[in-house]
Amino acid sequence: MTVQEMLNSLFERGLSQKAVAERIGTTQPTIHRASKGAGVRYETGKAIEALLEATQKSAA
Repeated sequence: MTVQEMLNSLFERGLSQKAVAERIGTTQPTIHRASKGAGVRYETGKAIEALLEATQKSAA
């Protein structure tokens, strides 16, 4: 799953770009660019992945 797909999943779960950014410790503009397909640092991508996994577990 790409970063863009992970972010879209988070947005579908009701999280805003700002909420995602705050939870992973980055800025909203970074999340916006990533949601449009721009590259992100490895650490940011892993943080997005971890947040998605956490939201999936809490929804189960």
